[in-house]
Amino acid sequence: MKKVVYTLILMVLFVALAACNSNESATSQSEEKEPKKEVKVKKDKEANKETEETDKDYPPVPTTFSESAEYPTIGEFSGNEYEKGFTGEEDIKKKLDSLPKLTEESPKEDIEKMQRYVYSLFKEDLTKVDVPIDQWKSMQFEDPNGKEGELQLKENYNVAILLDSSGSMGKMENGKTRMDLAKDAIQQFVKDLPENANVSLRVYGHVGTGSDKDKKASCSKIEEVYPFGTYDEGEFSDALKQFEPAGWTPMAKAIDEVKLEFQQYDGKQNTNIIYVVSDGVETCSGDPVKAAKSLADSNISPVLNIIGYQVNNEGLAQLKEMANASGGNYINARSHDDLVTEFKQTADMAKVWSHWHEDSVKALNDLYDTIRTQLDSWYNEQQENSNREFNNLQTATNYLNAEEIIDNRVFLDTIDLYRDYFLTITDEARDQFLDLYDTNRDNFLNKHDEVTDRFLESDE
Repeated sequence: MKKVVYTLILMVLFVALAACNSNESATSQSEEKEPKKEVKVKKDKEANKETEETDKDYPPVPTTFSESAEYPTIGEFSGNEYEKGFTGEEDIKKKLDSLPKLTEESPKEDIEKMQRYVYSLFKEDLTKVDVPIDQWKSMQFEDPNGKEGELQLKENYNVAILLDSSGSMGKMENGKTRMDLAKDAIQQFVKDLPENANVSLRVYGHVGTGSDKDKKASCSKIEEVYPFGTYDEGEFSDALKQFEPAGWTPMAKAIDEVKLEFQQYDGKQNTNIIYVVSDGVETCSGDPVKAAKSLADSNISPVLNIIGYQVNNEGLAQLKEMANASGGNYINARSHDDLVTEFKQTADMAKVWSHWHEDSVKALNDLYDTIRTQLDSWYNEQQENSNREFNNLQTATNYLNAEEIIDNRVFLDTIDLYRDYFLTITDEARDQFLDLYDTNRDNFLNKHDEVTDRFLESDE
Protein backbone atom coordinates (compact mmCIF):
# COMPACT_ATOMS: atom_id res chain seq x y z
CA MET A 1 0.00 0.00 0.00
CA LYS A 2 2.82 2.35 0.97
CA LYS A 3 4.46 1.64 -2.37
CA VAL A 4 1.34 2.71 -4.18
CA VAL A 5 1.14 5.95 -2.17
CA TYR A 6 4.81 6.76 -2.85
CA THR A 7 4.28 6.08 -6.51
CA LEU A 8 1.29 8.42 -6.64
CA ILE A 9 3.23 11.18 -4.81
CA LEU A 10 6.12 10.87 -7.25
CA MET A 11 3.77 11.05 -10.21
CA VAL A 12 2.14 14.24 -8.83
CA LEU A 13 5.56 15.85 -8.25
CA PHE A 14 6.65 14.90 -11.78
CA VAL A 15 3.54 16.44 -13.32
CA ALA A 16 3.98 19.60 -11.22
CA LEU A 17 7.63 19.95 -12.25
CA ALA A 18 6.76 19.39 -15.89
CA ALA A 19 4.09 22.09 -15.70
CA CYS A 20 6.56 24.53 -14.11
CA ASN A 21 9.15 23.84 -16.77
CA SER A 22 6.50 24.32 -19.45
CA ASN A 23 5.44 27.66 -17.96
CA GLU A 24 9.03 28.83 -17.62
CA SER A 25 9.70 27.84 -21.21
CA ALA A 26 6.59 29.69 -22.38
CA THR A 27 7.51 32.73 -20.30
CA SER A 28 11.06 32.64 -21.62
CA GLN A 29 9.85 32.44 -25.18
CA SER A 30 7.38 35.25 -24.51
CA GLU A 31 10.16 37.42 -23.07
CA GLU A 32 12.36 36.72 -26.06
CA LYS A 33 9.60 37.61 -28.47
CA GLU A 34 8.54 40.81 -26.68
CA PRO A 35 11.55 42.99 -27.74
CA LYS A 36 11.01 41.86 -31.33
CA LYS A 37 7.42 43.06 -31.08
CA GLU A 38 8.65 46.43 -29.74
CA VAL A 39 11.15 46.71 -32.60
CA LYS A 40 8.39 45.96 -35.09
CA VAL A 41 6.14 48.64 -33.54
CA LYS A 42 9.01 51.14 -33.65
CA LYS A 43 9.70 50.33 -37.29
CA ASP A 44 6.02 50.70 -38.12
CA LYS A 45 5.94 54.11 -36.45
CA GLU A 46 9.03 55.21 -38.39
CA ALA A 47 7.51 53.98 -41.62
CA ASN A 48 4.27 55.83 -40.89
CA LYS A 49 6.23 58.99 -40.12
CA GLU A 50 8.12 58.75 -43.41
CA THR A 51 4.85 58.21 -45.29
CA GLU A 52 3.30 61.24 -43.59
CA GLU A 53 6.29 63.36 -44.60
CA THR A 54 6.21 62.34 -48.24
CA ASP A 55 2.43 62.86 -48.38
CA LYS A 56 2.65 66.48 -47.19
CA ASP A 57 1.85 69.22 -49.67
CA TYR A 58 5.21 70.98 -49.92
CA PRO A 59 5.51 74.38 -51.68
CA PRO A 60 6.43 74.33 -55.37
CA VAL A 61 10.07 74.44 -56.43
CA PRO A 62 10.81 78.19 -56.79
CA THR A 63 11.11 79.77 -60.22
CA THR A 64 12.93 82.97 -59.15
CA PHE A 65 15.66 83.93 -56.71
CA SER A 66 13.17 85.96 -54.69
CA GLU A 67 10.87 82.94 -54.32
CA SER A 68 13.82 80.85 -53.19
CA ALA A 69 14.80 83.45 -50.56
CA GLU A 70 11.20 83.50 -49.30
CA TYR A 71 10.75 79.71 -49.27
CA PRO A 72 9.18 78.95 -45.86
CA THR A 73 11.57 76.21 -44.71
CA ILE A 74 15.24 75.27 -44.75
CA GLY A 75 16.12 71.70 -45.67
CA GLU A 76 16.82 69.08 -43.04
CA PHE A 77 19.99 68.11 -44.94
CA SER A 78 21.12 71.59 -45.98
CA GLY A 79 24.51 72.97 -45.05
CA ASN A 80 26.45 69.81 -45.94
CA GLU A 81 27.61 68.23 -49.17
CA TYR A 82 25.72 64.97 -49.76
CA GLU A 83 28.25 62.47 -51.08
CA LYS A 84 29.30 58.87 -50.54
CA GLY A 85 30.52 58.32 -47.00
CA PHE A 86 28.89 61.50 -45.68
CA THR A 87 27.89 61.13 -42.01
CA GLY A 88 24.18 61.57 -42.68
CA GLU A 89 24.12 59.45 -45.84
CA GLU A 90 22.07 56.63 -44.30
CA ASP A 91 19.47 59.07 -42.95
CA ILE A 92 19.12 60.61 -46.40
CA LYS A 93 18.80 57.22 -48.07
CA LYS A 94 16.09 56.26 -45.59
CA LYS A 95 14.08 59.32 -46.62
CA LEU A 96 14.57 58.67 -50.32
CA ASP A 97 13.81 54.96 -50.00
CA SER A 98 10.43 55.81 -48.47
CA LEU A 99 9.26 57.41 -51.73
CA PRO A 100 6.81 55.47 -53.93
CA LYS A 101 8.03 54.08 -57.23
CA LEU A 102 7.25 56.45 -60.11
CA THR A 103 7.25 55.98 -63.86
CA GLU A 104 6.33 58.18 -66.79
CA GLU A 105 2.81 56.70 -66.54
CA SER A 106 2.44 57.92 -62.93
CA PRO A 107 0.05 60.81 -62.30
CA LYS A 108 1.70 64.19 -62.82
CA GLU A 109 0.66 65.26 -59.32
CA ASP A 110 2.56 62.35 -57.76
CA ILE A 111 5.72 63.20 -59.69
CA GLU A 112 5.49 66.86 -58.68
CA LYS A 113 4.91 65.87 -55.05
CA MET A 114 8.11 63.80 -55.13
CA GLN A 115 10.09 66.66 -56.73
CA ARG A 116 8.86 69.14 -54.12
CA TYR A 117 9.62 66.77 -51.26
CA VAL A 118 13.18 66.06 -52.42
CA TYR A 119 13.78 69.77 -52.97
CA SER A 120 12.54 70.53 -49.43
CA LEU A 121 15.10 68.11 -47.95
CA PHE A 122 18.08 69.95 -49.45
CA LYS A 123 16.78 73.56 -49.59
CA GLU A 124 19.63 75.90 -48.69
CA ASP A 125 19.37 79.21 -46.88
CA LEU A 126 19.47 81.67 -49.78
CA THR A 127 18.84 85.25 -48.70
CA LYS A 128 17.89 88.55 -50.23
CA VAL A 129 20.71 91.08 -50.43
CA ASP A 130 22.12 91.20 -46.93
CA VAL A 131 23.72 94.63 -47.04
CA PRO A 132 22.44 97.25 -44.58
CA ILE A 133 21.68 99.99 -47.12
CA ASP A 134 18.59 100.79 -45.03
CA GLN A 135 20.89 101.71 -42.15
CA TRP A 136 22.72 104.22 -44.33
CA LYS A 137 19.41 105.78 -45.37
CA SER A 138 18.20 105.91 -41.77
CA MET A 139 21.24 107.98 -40.77
CA GLN A 140 20.47 110.78 -43.21
CA PHE A 141 18.23 113.83 -42.98
CA GLU A 142 17.65 117.03 -44.89
CA ASP A 143 19.15 119.97 -43.04
CA PRO A 144 16.56 122.80 -43.10
CA ASN A 145 19.38 125.32 -42.65
CA GLY A 146 21.60 123.83 -45.34
CA LYS A 147 21.49 123.71 -49.11
CA GLU A 148 18.66 121.84 -50.77
CA GLY A 149 19.61 118.18 -51.24
CA GLU A 150 22.69 118.60 -49.04
CA LEU A 151 23.67 115.41 -47.26
CA GLN A 152 23.65 115.44 -43.46
CA LEU A 153 23.68 112.68 -40.86
CA LYS A 154 21.60 112.55 -37.68
CA GLU A 155 23.30 113.40 -34.43
CA ASN A 156 22.21 110.32 -32.43
CA TYR A 157 22.79 106.62 -33.09
CA ASN A 158 20.80 104.23 -30.87
CA VAL A 159 20.87 100.43 -30.70
CA ALA A 160 18.39 98.29 -28.73
CA ILE A 161 18.83 94.52 -28.41
CA LEU A 162 15.96 92.25 -27.33
CA LEU A 163 17.38 88.85 -26.35
CA ASP A 164 15.40 85.64 -25.93
CA SER A 165 16.37 84.00 -22.63
CA SER A 166 13.79 81.21 -22.66
CA GLY A 167 14.70 77.66 -21.68
CA SER A 168 15.56 76.53 -25.20
CA MET A 169 18.52 78.94 -25.23
CA GLY A 170 20.17 76.50 -22.84
CA LYS A 171 20.73 73.96 -25.64
CA MET A 172 24.35 73.20 -26.47
CA GLU A 173 26.40 74.18 -29.52
CA ASN A 174 30.09 73.22 -29.70
CA GLY A 175 30.35 72.75 -25.95
CA LYS A 176 28.59 76.00 -24.99
CA THR A 177 24.97 76.95 -24.54
CA ARG A 178 23.23 79.04 -27.18
CA MET A 179 22.87 81.71 -24.53
CA ASP A 180 26.60 81.87 -23.77
CA LEU A 181 27.41 82.13 -27.48
CA ALA A 182 24.78 84.83 -27.99
CA LYS A 183 26.19 86.76 -25.04
CA ASP A 184 29.71 86.55 -26.51
CA ALA A 185 28.51 87.85 -29.88
CA ILE A 186 26.52 90.70 -28.32
CA GLN A 187 29.41 91.74 -26.06
CA GLN A 188 31.74 91.92 -29.06
CA PHE A 189 29.14 93.85 -31.05
CA VAL A 190 28.53 96.63 -28.55
CA LYS A 191 32.26 96.85 -27.86
CA ASP A 192 32.82 97.59 -31.58
CA LEU A 193 30.21 100.36 -31.72
CA PRO A 194 31.41 103.99 -31.69
CA GLU A 195 31.92 105.51 -28.24
CA ASN A 196 29.10 108.01 -28.77
CA ALA A 197 26.52 105.39 -29.80
CA ASN A 198 23.80 104.52 -27.27
CA VAL A 199 22.99 100.93 -26.32
CA SER A 200 20.13 99.18 -24.53
CA LEU A 201 19.81 95.46 -23.71
CA ARG A 202 16.51 93.83 -22.77
CA VAL A 203 15.91 90.16 -21.97
CA TYR A 204 12.73 88.13 -21.84
CA GLY A 205 11.94 84.57 -20.81
CA HIS A 206 14.60 84.64 -18.07
CA VAL A 207 12.17 84.13 -15.17
CA GLY A 208 10.76 80.87 -13.82
CA THR A 209 10.89 77.62 -15.77
CA GLY A 210 9.18 76.11 -18.77
CA SER A 211 6.49 74.50 -16.58
CA ASP A 212 2.86 75.62 -16.72
CA LYS A 213 2.90 76.82 -13.11
CA ASP A 214 5.62 79.37 -13.99
CA LYS A 215 4.10 80.52 -17.27
CA LYS A 216 2.35 83.63 -15.91
CA ALA A 217 5.46 84.90 -14.13
CA SER A 218 7.73 84.08 -17.05
CA CYS A 219 5.46 85.72 -19.65
CA SER A 220 4.99 88.92 -17.66
CA LYS A 221 8.62 89.81 -17.01
CA ILE A 222 10.71 91.87 -19.46
CA GLU A 223 13.86 93.41 -18.01
CA GLU A 224 16.20 96.09 -19.30
CA VAL A 225 19.43 94.73 -17.82
CA TYR A 226 21.57 97.44 -19.46
CA PRO A 227 19.78 100.82 -19.39
CA PHE A 228 19.92 103.04 -22.46
CA GLY A 229 23.26 104.86 -22.62
CA THR A 230 26.81 104.69 -23.93
CA TYR A 231 28.78 101.46 -23.61
CA ASP A 232 30.70 100.65 -20.44
CA GLU A 233 32.49 97.31 -20.73
CA GLY A 234 32.41 96.42 -17.03
CA GLU A 235 28.77 97.34 -16.53
CA PHE A 236 27.71 95.57 -19.71
CA SER A 237 29.58 92.40 -18.69
CA ASP A 238 27.82 92.53 -15.32
CA ALA A 239 24.48 92.95 -17.08
CA LEU A 240 25.10 89.80 -19.13
CA LYS A 241 25.72 87.82 -15.93
CA GLN A 242 22.30 88.71 -14.50
CA PHE A 243 20.30 86.13 -16.47
CA GLU A 244 20.35 82.58 -17.79
CA PRO A 245 17.93 80.65 -20.05
CA ALA A 246 14.86 79.73 -18.04
CA GLY A 247 11.23 79.97 -19.08
CA TRP A 248 8.73 80.97 -21.75
CA THR A 249 8.98 83.38 -24.74
CA PRO A 250 7.04 86.69 -24.43
CA MET A 251 8.48 88.14 -27.65
CA ALA A 252 5.49 90.39 -28.47
CA LYS A 253 5.52 91.97 -25.01
CA ALA A 254 9.26 92.66 -25.29
CA ILE A 255 8.74 94.46 -28.61
CA ASP A 256 5.85 96.49 -27.18
CA GLU A 257 7.99 97.60 -24.23
CA VAL A 258 10.93 98.77 -26.36
CA LYS A 259 8.46 100.67 -28.53
CA LEU A 260 7.08 102.44 -25.45
CA GLU A 261 10.53 103.51 -24.22
CA PHE A 262 11.90 104.48 -27.63
CA GLN A 263 9.01 106.82 -28.44
CA GLN A 264 11.12 109.62 -26.98
CA TYR A 265 13.82 108.94 -29.60
CA ASP A 266 11.97 110.16 -32.66
CA GLY A 267 13.26 108.82 -35.96
CA LYS A 268 13.57 112.34 -37.38
CA GLN A 269 16.43 113.12 -35.02
CA ASN A 270 17.69 109.62 -34.24
CA THR A 271 19.03 106.63 -36.12
CA ASN A 272 17.34 103.73 -34.29
CA ILE A 273 18.55 100.16 -34.86
CA ILE A 274 16.57 97.42 -33.08
CA TYR A 275 17.58 93.76 -32.94
CA VAL A 276 15.26 90.93 -31.88
CA VAL A 277 17.25 87.73 -31.24
CA SER A 278 15.23 84.54 -30.72
CA ASP A 279 15.64 80.79 -31.16
CA GLY A 280 11.93 80.02 -31.44
CA VAL A 281 8.33 81.16 -31.58
CA GLU A 282 6.23 83.25 -29.22
CA THR A 283 4.91 80.99 -26.42
CA CYS A 284 3.03 83.53 -24.28
CA SER A 285 -0.07 84.02 -26.47
CA GLY A 286 1.16 87.39 -27.77
CA ASP A 287 1.16 88.45 -31.42
CA PRO A 288 4.78 89.25 -32.35
CA VAL A 289 3.86 89.91 -35.99
CA LYS A 290 1.41 92.63 -34.96
CA ALA A 291 3.89 94.01 -32.41
CA ALA A 292 6.70 94.19 -35.01
CA LYS A 293 4.46 96.01 -37.50
CA SER A 294 3.32 98.47 -34.82
CA LEU A 295 6.95 99.19 -33.91
CA ALA A 296 7.89 99.78 -37.54
CA ASP A 297 4.91 102.12 -38.09
CA SER A 298 5.69 104.25 -35.03
CA ASN A 299 7.52 107.59 -34.87
CA ILE A 300 10.67 105.62 -33.97
CA SER A 301 11.15 104.64 -37.65
CA PRO A 302 13.59 101.88 -36.69
CA VAL A 303 15.74 99.64 -38.82
CA LEU A 304 14.36 96.35 -37.48
CA ASN A 305 16.62 93.28 -37.66
CA ILE A 306 15.09 89.96 -36.60
CA ILE A 307 17.63 87.20 -36.02
CA GLY A 308 16.52 83.59 -35.87
CA TYR A 309 19.24 81.80 -33.92
CA GLN A 310 19.27 78.06 -34.70
CA VAL A 311 15.50 78.10 -35.20
CA ASN A 312 13.43 75.21 -36.47
CA ASN A 313 11.11 75.67 -39.43
CA GLU A 314 8.19 76.75 -37.23
CA GLY A 315 10.29 79.52 -35.69
CA LEU A 316 11.67 80.42 -39.10
CA ALA A 317 8.15 80.92 -40.48
CA GLN A 318 7.02 83.19 -37.65
CA LEU A 319 10.17 85.31 -37.55
CA LYS A 320 10.10 85.75 -41.33
CA GLU A 321 6.45 86.79 -41.08
CA MET A 322 7.44 89.41 -38.49
CA ALA A 323 10.11 90.77 -40.83
CA ASN A 324 7.77 90.86 -43.83
CA ALA A 325 4.93 92.55 -41.92
CA SER A 326 7.23 95.25 -40.52
CA GLY A 327 9.44 95.83 -43.56
CA GLY A 328 12.34 94.63 -41.43
CA ASN A 329 15.17 92.24 -42.17
CA TYR A 330 15.20 88.54 -41.28
CA ILE A 331 18.59 86.97 -40.67
CA ASN A 332 18.96 83.22 -40.20
CA ALA A 333 21.90 82.60 -37.87
CA ARG A 334 22.85 78.93 -37.69
CA SER A 335 25.89 79.46 -35.51
CA HIS A 336 27.80 81.85 -33.29
CA ASP A 337 29.86 82.92 -36.31
CA ASP A 338 26.68 83.92 -38.18
CA LEU A 339 25.65 86.10 -35.23
CA VAL A 340 29.04 87.78 -35.14
CA THR A 341 28.94 88.43 -38.91
CA GLU A 342 25.48 90.02 -38.75
CA PHE A 343 26.37 92.29 -35.83
CA LYS A 344 29.62 93.31 -37.54
CA GLN A 345 27.69 94.78 -40.48
CA THR A 346 25.87 97.18 -38.17
CA ALA A 347 29.07 98.02 -36.28
CA ASP A 348 30.78 98.88 -39.60
CA MET A 349 27.91 101.15 -40.65
CA ALA A 350 27.91 102.81 -37.23
CA LYS A 351 31.57 103.69 -37.68
CA VAL A 352 30.72 105.47 -40.93
CA TRP A 353 28.17 107.54 -38.99
CA SER A 354 30.71 108.30 -36.26
CA HIS A 355 33.46 109.38 -38.70
CA TRP A 356 31.14 111.63 -40.67
CA HIS A 357 31.38 114.61 -38.34
CA GLU A 358 35.16 114.34 -38.20
CA ASP A 359 35.93 113.79 -41.88
CA SER A 360 32.96 113.32 -44.20
CA VAL A 361 35.15 112.50 -47.22
CA LYS A 362 36.89 109.69 -45.32
CA ALA A 363 33.51 108.52 -44.05
CA LEU A 364 32.23 108.20 -47.63
CA ASN A 365 35.31 106.22 -48.60
CA ASP A 366 34.63 103.95 -45.61
CA LEU A 367 30.99 103.62 -46.70
CA TYR A 368 31.95 102.60 -50.23
CA ASP A 369 34.45 100.01 -48.98
CA THR A 370 32.01 98.69 -46.38
CA ILE A 371 29.16 98.18 -48.87
CA ARG A 372 31.48 96.67 -51.47
CA THR A 373 32.88 94.18 -48.94
CA GLN A 374 29.39 93.25 -47.74
CA LEU A 375 28.14 92.80 -51.30
CA ASP A 376 31.07 90.51 -52.08
CA SER A 377 30.38 88.49 -48.96
CA TRP A 378 26.66 88.17 -49.74
CA TYR A 379 27.24 87.10 -53.35
CA ASN A 380 29.93 84.55 -52.46
CA GLU A 381 27.62 83.02 -49.87
CA GLN A 382 24.74 82.72 -52.36
CA GLN A 383 27.04 81.04 -54.88
CA GLU A 384 28.32 78.57 -52.31
CA ASN A 385 24.81 77.73 -51.06
CA SER A 386 23.19 77.41 -54.49
CA ASN A 387 26.03 75.21 -55.82
CA ARG A 388 25.77 72.90 -52.82
CA GLU A 389 21.99 72.78 -53.13
CA PHE A 390 22.10 71.79 -56.81
CA ASN A 391 24.85 69.21 -56.29
CA ASN A 392 22.84 67.57 -53.50
CA LEU A 393 19.67 67.54 -55.59
CA GLN A 394 21.59 65.92 -58.45
CA THR A 395 23.06 63.28 -56.14
CA ALA A 396 19.66 62.48 -54.63
CA THR A 397 17.99 62.23 -58.06
CA ASN A 398 20.75 59.95 -59.34
CA TYR A 399 20.26 57.71 -56.30
CA LEU A 400 16.48 57.49 -56.89
CA ASN A 401 17.12 56.46 -60.48
CA ALA A 402 19.85 53.95 -59.61
CA GLU A 403 17.55 52.33 -57.03
CA GLU A 404 14.76 52.23 -59.65
CA ILE A 405 12.49 54.33 -57.45
CA ILE A 406 12.03 56.61 -60.46
CA ASP A 407 12.38 55.54 -64.09
CA ASN A 408 14.57 57.26 -66.69
CA ARG A 409 11.84 59.61 -67.94
CA VAL A 410 10.98 60.87 -64.45
CA PHE A 411 14.71 61.13 -63.71
CA LEU A 412 15.37 63.35 -66.76
CA ASP A 413 12.36 65.59 -66.06
CA THR A 414 13.41 66.01 -62.42
CA ILE A 415 17.03 66.81 -63.27
CA ASP A 416 15.83 69.37 -65.86
CA LEU A 417 13.57 71.00 -63.27
CA TYR A 418 16.37 71.36 -60.73
CA ARG A 419 18.87 72.53 -63.36
CA ASP A 420 16.51 75.23 -64.70
CA TYR A 421 15.92 76.41 -61.14
CA PHE A 422 19.65 76.51 -60.41
CA LEU A 423 20.52 78.46 -63.57
CA THR A 424 17.72 80.96 -62.95
CA ILE A 425 18.61 81.78 -59.35
CA THR A 426 22.34 82.01 -60.02
CA ASP A 427 21.74 84.39 -62.94
CA GLU A 428 19.39 86.54 -60.89
CA ALA A 429 21.77 86.67 -57.92
CA ARG A 430 24.60 87.76 -60.22
CA ASP A 431 22.42 90.45 -61.83
CA GLN A 432 21.44 91.81 -58.42
CA PHE A 433 25.06 91.83 -57.33
CA LEU A 434 26.26 93.71 -60.44
CA ASP A 435 23.41 96.25 -60.27
CA LEU A 436 24.09 97.03 -56.63
CA TYR A 437 27.82 97.12 -57.23
CA ASP A 438 27.31 99.76 -59.93
CA THR A 439 24.84 101.68 -57.76
CA ASN A 440 27.28 101.73 -54.88
CA ARG A 441 30.05 103.06 -57.14
CA ASP A 442 27.85 105.72 -58.78
CA ASN A 443 26.39 106.93 -55.48
CA PHE A 444 29.82 107.07 -53.95
CA LEU A 445 31.18 109.16 -56.81
CA ASN A 446 28.21 111.56 -56.71
CA LYS A 447 28.29 111.99 -52.94
CA HIS A 448 32.07 112.16 -52.91
CA ASP A 449 31.97 115.08 -55.36
CA GLU A 450 29.24 116.78 -53.34
CA VAL A 451 31.12 116.47 -50.05
CA THR A 452 34.46 117.40 -51.64
CA ASP A 453 32.96 120.55 -53.19
CA ARG A 454 31.49 121.55 -49.85
CA PHE A 455 34.77 120.84 -48.10
CA LEU A 456 36.70 123.03 -50.57
CA GLU A 457 34.15 125.87 -50.27
CA SER A 458 34.59 125.94 -46.51
CA ASP A 459 38.35 126.41 -46.95
CA GLU A 460 38.01 129.45 -49.20
